[in-house]
Amino acid sequence: MAVESVAITAAGRARRKLVDHFCAQHAITPYDTILYTPPAELKPAFDGLLAERLIRKEGHAYYWLDLRAYEAAVERRRRKLVPVTIAVSVLLAAVAMLFYAG
Repeated sequence: MAVESVAITAAGRARRKLVDHFCAQHAITPYDTILYTPPAELKPAFDGLLAERLIRKEGHAYYWLDLRAYEAAVERRRRKLVPVTIAVSVLLAAVAMLFYAG
Protein backbone atom coordinates (compact mmCIF):
# COMPACT_ATOMS: atom_id res chain seq x y z
CA MET A 1 0.00 0.00 0.00
CA ALA A 2 1.37 3.40 -0.93
CA VAL A 3 1.25 5.70 2.07
CA GLU A 4 2.35 9.22 2.73
CA SER A 5 5.69 8.93 4.47
CA VAL A 6 5.31 11.98 6.71
CA ALA A 7 2.09 13.86 7.33
CA ILE A 8 3.48 17.35 7.89
CA THR A 9 0.37 19.51 8.10
CA ALA A 10 -2.50 19.23 10.54
CA ALA A 11 -4.78 18.36 7.62
CA GLY A 12 -2.36 15.63 6.56
CA ARG A 13 -2.29 14.18 10.06
CA ALA A 14 -6.09 14.22 10.26
CA ARG A 15 -6.36 12.54 6.85
CA ARG A 16 -3.86 9.91 7.97
CA LYS A 17 -5.81 9.23 11.19
CA LEU A 18 -8.98 8.64 9.19
CA VAL A 19 -7.29 6.34 6.69
CA ASP A 20 -5.62 4.38 9.50
CA HIS A 21 -8.97 3.99 11.27
CA PHE A 22 -10.73 2.65 8.17
CA CYS A 23 -7.84 0.28 7.40
CA ALA A 24 -7.76 -0.99 10.99
CA GLN A 25 -11.49 -1.71 10.79
CA HIS A 26 -10.93 -3.35 7.37
CA ALA A 27 -13.55 -1.05 5.84
CA ILE A 28 -11.96 -1.08 2.39
CA THR A 29 -14.74 -2.58 0.25
CA PRO A 30 -18.43 -1.78 -0.15
CA TYR A 31 -19.17 -5.06 1.63
CA ASP A 32 -17.14 -4.08 4.72
CA THR A 33 -18.70 -0.73 5.59
CA ILE A 34 -18.57 0.60 9.13
CA LEU A 35 -20.89 2.86 11.06
CA TYR A 36 -18.84 6.03 11.54
CA THR A 37 -19.35 9.55 12.79
CA PRO A 38 -16.15 11.62 12.71
CA PRO A 39 -15.05 13.54 15.80
CA ALA A 40 -15.24 17.33 15.49
CA GLU A 41 -11.48 17.76 14.94
CA LEU A 42 -11.50 15.25 12.05
CA LYS A 43 -14.73 16.48 10.42
CA PRO A 44 -13.06 18.85 7.87
CA ALA A 45 -10.63 16.14 6.75
CA PHE A 46 -13.46 13.59 6.60
CA ASP A 47 -15.57 15.94 4.46
CA GLY A 48 -12.59 16.50 2.17
CA LEU A 49 -12.07 12.76 1.71
CA LEU A 50 -15.79 12.37 1.00
CA ALA A 51 -15.66 15.17 -1.58
CA GLU A 52 -12.68 13.52 -3.30
CA ARG A 53 -14.62 10.22 -3.22
CA LEU A 54 -11.82 8.53 -1.31
CA ILE A 55 -14.26 7.62 1.44
CA ARG A 56 -17.55 6.33 0.08
CA LYS A 57 -20.95 6.38 1.75
CA GLU A 58 -23.26 3.38 1.69
CA GLY A 59 -26.56 4.01 3.41
CA HIS A 60 -26.97 6.30 6.40
CA ALA A 61 -23.64 6.84 8.22
CA TYR A 62 -22.02 3.69 6.79
CA TYR A 63 -18.69 4.37 5.09
CA TRP A 64 -15.75 2.58 3.51
CA LEU A 65 -12.33 3.67 2.24
CA ASP A 66 -11.71 3.26 -1.49
CA LEU A 67 -8.11 2.12 -1.15
CA ARG A 68 -7.33 2.24 -4.89
CA ALA A 69 -8.60 5.80 -5.17
CA TYR A 70 -6.65 6.79 -2.04
CA GLU A 71 -3.40 5.34 -3.39
CA ALA A 72 -3.98 7.11 -6.73
CA ALA A 73 -4.54 10.41 -4.88
CA VAL A 74 -1.28 9.94 -2.94
CA GLU A 75 0.57 9.31 -6.20
CA ARG A 76 -0.97 12.43 -7.80
CA ARG A 77 0.17 14.50 -4.81
CA ARG A 78 3.68 13.07 -5.08
CA ARG A 79 3.89 13.75 -8.81
CA LYS A 80 3.00 17.40 -8.22
CA LEU A 81 5.77 17.77 -5.61
CA VAL A 82 8.62 16.08 -7.52
CA PRO A 83 9.37 19.03 -9.87
CA VAL A 84 9.30 21.44 -6.92
CA THR A 85 11.72 19.26 -4.96
CA ILE A 86 14.09 19.01 -7.93
CA ALA A 87 14.02 22.78 -8.51
CA VAL A 88 14.72 23.53 -4.83
CA SER A 89 17.57 20.99 -4.80
CA VAL A 90 19.18 22.51 -7.90
CA LEU A 91 18.83 26.00 -6.44
CA LEU A 92 20.44 24.94 -3.16
CA ALA A 93 23.27 23.25 -5.05
CA ALA A 94 23.85 26.42 -7.10
CA VAL A 95 23.94 28.57 -3.95
CA ALA A 96 26.39 26.15 -2.33
CA MET A 97 28.60 26.29 -5.43
CA LEU A 98 28.63 30.10 -5.33
CA PHE A 99 29.83 30.09 -1.73
CA TYR A 100 32.40 27.39 -2.46
CA ALA A 101 33.85 29.11 -5.54
CA GLY A 102 33.61 32.55 -3.95
